[in-house]
Amino acid sequence: MSEKQKPVVLDHEPTSESQHEKKPNYIKDSASRILSIAQSHGLDALLQKETPQKTALERALVRERRQKELQQKNLEHILKLAHMSCKNETAGDPDHDWLQRFFTMAQEVHNASMQRLWAQVLKREVTNPGSTSMKALKTLKDMSPKEAQVLQRAASLACSFGGDTSRKLLIGFRAQGGIFSFGKRNITGNINVGSFQLPYSSLLVLFELGLMHGTELESGVIDLDSPLPLFYQGKELSLQAHTSGVRLLYYRFSPTGNELCKLLGNKPNMQYYDQLIALLGQKFTLHTDSQSSIDHTV
Repeated sequence: MSEKQKPVVLDHEPTSESQHEKKPNYIKDSASRILSIAQSHGLDALLQKETPQKTALERALVRERRQKELQQKNLEHILKLAHMSCKNETAGDPDHDWLQRFFTMAQEVHNASMQRLWAQVLKREVTNPGSTSMKALKTLKDMSPKEAQVLQRAASLACSFGGDTSRKLLIGFRAQGGIFSFGKRNITGNINVGSFQLPYSSLLVLFELGLMHGTELESGVIDLDSPLPLFYQGKELSLQAHTSGVRLLYYRFSPTGNELCKLLGNKPNMQYYDQLIALLGQKFTLHTDSQSSIDHTV
């Protein structure tokens, strides 16, 4: 169940203040910024005082050549990153149509962190042809670096349990009230995922991208007789329920979300893991993959 690939790390975007510090010539007025953008993209002909020497077609050809050069550099860098990440794994042949679609989309990726992610897509497809769908490619193409960072934070909290290998964001449990629950039919325990840079606004981003289903789900009642296997970022646990009527609460990643989480690799958030262990310990005896027992009965 554990994936041994090195996790892809998406750099955090610098704050506006740090961006300004890195650009001593930062242009504050909008007109100057528009002019700067136009010049860098070869679209400033009508913003100059002099009459353009080249025709519009000639200017378009210059801009197209510059764009083609940049696209070529993007692809070359992504291929270099993919090649550098290889460790002589057994390889196959990616589908020709898939490869062409990959090149068409990847050539527009300029952000360094996103290029690392696209490099991982290519490597994964070479080592396991058919592992990344066209839909996942399109979703990745439409994602901003900021949205990719949201996915990375969610992926670092993802687990799976039972016989279902799809990733889930486990957020708590619901259990039947006992004789000392003072009339409460059910009791719940929750983890505030907002404490791990994943507030509800970030979950909404994942819902809108189609990477996570937007409904909070509830598992079936956990069997008292059979331990429930739970896998978190390469760690394997076994949960033995103390009482009947306990259910797990979670959000489920979509098939596309699952594909992209696999690309990011295992990168556990140990603070979340500690809280998860403490929460589950209220209703389960936990056995880790090292066979040690963790019992937090309350």
